[in-house]
Amino acid sequence: MAGCSDFSERYYGRTDEYLPAREVPYSEARREAILLLMRLQQALSDEFGVGQWRPAPLGGGSQVLTSDSGCPAGTVREEWLLGTAGPLTEETWPQAVDRFAEILTPLGFGGPVDTTVRAEDSTVVFFNEETGEQVELGSYKRALVVVSTGCVRGEWSQDWPQGTEVIPEELRTTGRAIHSGEPEEWAPYSPPSDGGED
Repeated sequence: MAGCSDFSERYYGRTDEYLPAREVPYSEARREAILLLMRLQQALSDEFGVGQWRPAPLGGGSQVLTSDSGCPAGTVREEWLLGTAGPLTEETWPQAVDRFAEILTPLGFGGPVDTTVRAEDSTVVFFNEETGEQVELGSYKRALVVVSTGCVRGEWSQDWPQGTEVIPEELRTTGRAIHSGEPEEWAPYSPPSDGGED
């Protein structure tokens, strides 16, 4: 379900217009994306009963992907998927989409845009036209949330592991999955001083 595509109607399939470049340090954009991801995961656990979020096992898929597709020259974006949890039900899915909209609209996100491909899957994307940040919510056998940084200046993995200090130990496994089966190098854990919860 997760991918590096941009589903905004303004940019999707276009070659004549780039996503906006964010004027924030790479590591700050990374940290912001991770914090938003954890906030959204917590909302699903607390309000919709999806349970504990489980990261990919060592040797499994990566927890962060990168792409420069659609980004201006000299910029890239990271997409974070720290883990998956129990699926949403037919009843809780629309409620969860509405809850994400409540959280994301004040942050400048539009949507949701339904990007479901298979009938048994449910996927929506929220897109921020000003920053190029994107949030994907999906549910099939497991629930997942993917948050992108938007296009930031620099190169893939720049300033790593800065920005990862807010990830709790139980969600730290493959990271970039540079060396399959080996633990990632993470910044020492430092919980955020302001969770930004509603």
